[in-house]
Amino acid sequence: MQLGTIEGDVDTSGFEFRATEEVGKFDFVSVKSNDRWILAQIESVTKQSSGETTAYANIIGYRDKGMTRAPRQVIEPGSIVYSADQDLISQTLGLNKDGLRIGSLETNDGIDIFVNPEDFYKHFAVLAQTGAGKSYLTAVLVEEMLEQDFPVLVVDPHGEFSSLEDPNPDNEDASRSYEIKEYSPNTDINKSALPLEFSSVNLDKKQIQTLITDSLTNSQMGVLYNALKGLKEKDGDYSLADVEDAVEKEDSSAKWNLLNYLEQLEDSGLFSENPVDPRDLIERGRASVINLKAVEPDSAEMAVYLLAKNLFDLRKRDEIPPFIMVFEEAHNFIPEKGFGKAISNPIMRKIASEGRKFGVGIGVISQRPARIDKNVLSQCNTQFILKVTNPNDLNAISKSFEGVSSEVEGMIKSLPPGVCFVLGNQYPVMTDVRQRKSRHGGETQTVDEYEEKTNIKIFEPQESISSIENEYGQKFDVTYYPLYLIDKDDEKVLADGAEGEVKAKKLKPTSEEKQVLFKIQNNVSRENIVEELDITVPKLGSLISQLRDKDLLEEDELEASDSVIDIDRSERHVSASDVMAYQLTEDELDAPKEYQVSKVYYPYYSTDDILYDPILGSEIN
Repeated sequence: MQLGTIEGDVDTSGFEFRATEEVGKFDFVSVKSNDRWILAQIESVTKQSSGETTAYANIIGYRDKGMTRAPRQVIEPGSIVYSADQDLISQTLGLNKDGLRIGSLETNDGIDIFVNPEDFYKHFAVLAQTGAGKSYLTAVLVEEMLEQDFPVLVVDPHGEFSSLEDPNPDNEDASRSYEIKEYSPNTDINKSALPLEFSSVNLDKKQIQTLITDSLTNSQMGVLYNALKGLKEKDGDYSLADVEDAVEKEDSSAKWNLLNYLEQLEDSGLFSENPVDPRDLIERGRASVINLKAVEPDSAEMAVYLLAKNLFDLRKRDEIPPFIMVFEEAHNFIPEKGFGKAISNPIMRKIASEGRKFGVGIGVISQRPARIDKNVLSQCNTQFILKVTNPNDLNAISKSFEGVSSEVEGMIKSLPPGVCFVLGNQYPVMTDVRQRKSRHGGETQTVDEYEEKTNIKIFEPQESISSIENEYGQKFDVTYYPLYLIDKDDEKVLADGAEGEVKAKKLKPTSEEKQVLFKIQNNVSRENIVEELDITVPKLGSLISQLRDKDLLEEDELEASDSVIDIDRSERHVSASDVMAYQLTEDELDAPKEYQVSKVYYPYYSTDDILYDPILGSEIN
């Protein structure tokens, strides 16, 4: 369609034309010059008081031999300006017609915008201010990668990406779910996640130094060296706890601060004797979501370092397939100098510079581009820029990426939510991001979604749920079963709070029996018990016999018998939905009023197929 005629002076960068039809900012137009169709984009539109409309268009160029070229000769004044057709736009901008579909051309929804899948192994960035649609676009990219059977790992500080497994109820035409596996160092908060724990077996000096956020003094490094040397000279593996014990035995005052650092590593909850196998995190067509919601910043940095280091090493040895790592809030893990330090920074810089050679691509996602390590940002071959208005962030974008001219920078400041510039083609392409196929997980949280908590007393599990989940390789739910503990004159009874039946009982020892039992529990020999309690050998034999009759001692050994009633009990603040209700009141129990009755819960771990008792340490058939 004819839109108008070029008027006034013309140069090789742009032209002004008088519009005879309705035109808008960012519309694509075309002009024929020297037998070539030239593509241009409207930068501004002016309405005169006379009613006349003029527009200024920037010249993009023409397609020649697979390249977009700028014209060397000016377009003749008086040339007719037309609306650009889809083929000319697609060809001139070099838009692929397959690959990862991001959305459609913002000014023409009939033209789909695709990105070459291989470009993601050359790294990419999604940059935007808060509320511009950064996480939404990132999820669209992850959806596309999963549909191309990519293995993807997403570092998710806010717990938004587990929604990939839920279809989008608002997308009637293309709603679907994706295969994900969620992990977290904090499964108390992130209950749907498997525990993310790493092995501390045989950590060497360099690894420990890297994990400790502060720099060690020469004296501390000497203590650590001696402790590790002693452990390595022994046969067998050693754990982080063994390192602590060895450091404590060193004869140096420098050991105390070092011990404090090592205890902080142990308390981080990131290390276990049953760690997740990093190979399990990378699988074709599946996203492993690392949920770091409610994880302390130091622990989050440590987790990202360990993940990136272990996975990059496995990839270099070709033990896992090529994969993509996506980092939300990347400025926290790859900060620019002057904006803090992160132990994950060196390994991330290494992957940014070398990862593409080994088939490891990274996605850098942030609302603060100026705070991201510029060496990493500049390595991102494809960029998705949504609305950004902060001058420092705009400056970081323009310095890091080619194609961000002053005109594009000005347009970035006024982009509406859900619209981005895709850089990586030969010309920045303004794209309307497509609708998600899975449910968006970044909605504002409301009070209606709060899960009620309650304080209860439970029998302390002998095995943690994280160790069982790592052992079985699947997620378990926890259920707290109601019991009554009845303290009678001569015995303690554990009764079912739902059905009333007795689950366990234990006779109480007399005062003399209690003294003997205490000594036995503390590994005091028979001879010493006789001497310390000032009793005869026959008397001790009689008391031991009485303790065995009450099942308080083992029959064949001088060892106290175990009973569930003896298990330590602790207060827990748990989700109310995990607690089973009492069906019997205290008045309905067969217990006189003078007896002390208390409520206590028994924990069970379960899946659809497995019921596990973490106190007895076995499955229940």
